[in-house]
Amino acid sequence: MHEIKVKEGYRLDERLMPLWQVQLQLLQKFIEVCQRYDLRCWVDSGTLLGAVRHKGFIPWDDDVDVIMMREDYDRLQAVAAEAFESPFFYQTAYTDKDYYRIHGQLRMDGTAAIRPSDCFQPFHQGIFLDVFPLDGIPDGDPRLDDALRKTRRILRFLKAKNTSIFLSGRWGLVFRKWKARREVARRGWANIFREAEDLYRSFPVSETDMVGALATMGKTSACRKSVYDDTVWLDFEDIRVPAPAGYDELLRVYYGDNYMTPMKVPTSHGSLVIDTHRDYREVLPEVQKAYRNSALKRLWGKLLKK
Repeated sequence: MHEIKVKEGYRLDERLMPLWQVQLQLLQKFIEVCQRYDLRCWVDSGTLLGAVRHKGFIPWDDDVDVIMMREDYDRLQAVAAEAFESPFFYQTAYTDKDYYRIHGQLRMDGTAAIRPSDCFQPFHQGIFLDVFPLDGIPDGDPRLDDALRKTRRILRFLKAKNTSIFLSGRWGLVFRKWKARREVARRGWANIFREAEDLYRSFPVSETDMVGALATMGKTSACRKSVYDDTVWLDFEDIRVPAPAGYDELLRVYYGDNYMTPMKVPTSHGSLVIDTHRDYREVLPEVQKAYRNSALKRLWGKLLKK
C-alpha cells in the first residue's frame, strides 16, 4: 500500500515530499551563493510564514520564495552565470529566451514544473525558487501608479509574443502578438524588458521609508524598511534560513494579525505539472497534448452552444 504522509495533522499531497526535497536544494544553494557574494536575502511570503509557524514548509504549500533589496538583486544578476552551475540555472529575461516574468527564478535541471498555459513557451521550466526584488514605495508619489500601469503593459506585451491565440482562445491578442514579434525582432527582448525594470528602479530604497515587492505585489506589500535592518536565522525543515528580524510586522502586512492560526487555502501554483525525475523538455509534449485537447474541447463546447 502507498504510505499516507501526514504533517501536523494535515494529509499531504503525495507529490509534495519529493518536490520539497528539490526546493530545499534550491534554497540551500541560493543562500550559499548570497553568502559567498555578500548579498542580503530573506525568505518571504509563505516560506517565511512556514519558517515562523511550522519550522518548515506549510503542509499544503508547494513553492519557495525569497526576497532581496533591488541593489542586491541586480548584483546577483551580474554574477549569476558564474555563481550557478548545472544542475542550477538562474533564470531572468536576460539569461533565458522569452522569459517574461518580472522576477528571477532559480531552476533545477532535470526536473519539470510546468504551467499548462506556459507549455508552448520556449524557456526553462524546471522546478523553481522565486526571487523577488524589493523596491522603495514613496508616500503619495503620483509617478508610482503610472509606473505600475506601464510595467504591466510592457509585460503583457512581451508575453503575447509566444501566446497561442487559437489554444488560449484570446483572439483579441492577434494584433498585440504581431506587434510584439516585430518589436522584439527590431529592438531585442532584453531591451524592452529592461524598460519595465527601470521603472521600478526609479524608486530607490535609499530614498524611502517604505519598501515592498512592487514588481509582483504592488503597493499592497508596503512595510517599513526598518523591518529588514537585521537578519535572524530560523529553522526550516533540516536547514537554517535567513529572515528579516522584523518578520512579525511583515507577516501581519501579508496575512493579518492572526497569521499564526493555520488556514488552508489553495496554492498559487496548484495547476503546475510537477516531475522531480524527468527533465521539463521530456514532459512538455505531454502537457502540450493535454492542453491542446482541453482547448479543443472548450472550443467545441462553445460551438455546440451556438
